[in-house]
Amino acid sequence: MTPKKKKSFEEKLYSLFIPITRNLRSDDFEEALDQADITEDIDFYFSKKIFFAVFIFLLFLLFGFVASILVPEVIGLKLVIIASLSIFIAFIGYSIVNPYLLIGSKVSNIKNTLPLAIIGMSSVAESGAPPISIFSTKTVKDKSQYLDKEFSKILYYVNVLGISLLEAIDIAARKTPSFELKKFLLELKSSIEAGGSLPEFMKKKAEHARFQYNLLLNNQNQKAETFGDIYSAIVVAGPLFLFSGIMLLGMVGGGIAGLGIGTVLQIGVFLLVPIINIGFIAILNLVSG
Repeated sequence: MTPKKKKSFEEKLYSLFIPITRNLRSDDFEEALDQADITEDIDFYFSKKIFFAVFIFLLFLLFGFVASILVPEVIGLKLVIIASLSIFIAFIGYSIVNPYLLIGSKVSNIKNTLPLAIIGMSSVAESGAPPISIFSTKTVKDKSQYLDKEFSKILYYVNVLGISLLEAIDIAARKTPSFELKKFLLELKSSIEAGGSLPEFMKKKAEHARFQYNLLLNNQNQKAETFGDIYSAIVVAGPLFLFSGIMLLGMVGGGIAGLGIGTVLQIGVFLLVPIINIGFIAILNLVSG
């Protein structure tokens, strides 16, 4: 009988809420964890996230309580409690959404890097190497960490679990969230099963991949030009017009929402402009993948 591995102190802390999360079952969410390469069980995953949420909640509550004592005219105890609960709920909500965000990032990355990987795999196949070699070369692994993980699963199925290459490809195709990778793997499996020439198949896929990659580059260039125009109009010219209006308002006297012109300018420079820039960068990364 194999002795159970002793849990570390860190694992014991993360397992504190397992009595609450033990009965959580969701096939869709478990599949999302697997596709996001999160190896934790669903009960341990949520127990760990609840632990961090409670810790942050108590920490924020403690500092907020001290602040409410020091500056009661600015920070009230009710505000501290509401803010702490909001942070707790937001953290739990993010824990639920996070695997799906990781999957989205993974799918986008694979879509952008698969053409280059196929070109590298084609070179390996044309050299006469065995089929399994196209998944294990450094040329392929360097293209994307996500592709590296997907191909490493195939190697693990074959080299460690002793599954045949065709079965391993089929399992990887069923589990991957990327439609493009799924399609490629299934086509590769069909070609090998039919006894076709692997170098010839990969050569055709590489030619198509080059065409796709050129389209992708053109699309990215067009997006960059469009976002450059938007950035110039909103992030550069917008604040200039805003601050010019504020300065004119300051010349004739007055303020905005009871705030002085100097305060409004400080809020605009140190808060509004950075938020607009960060938001623009976030949207650009989201759209460009």
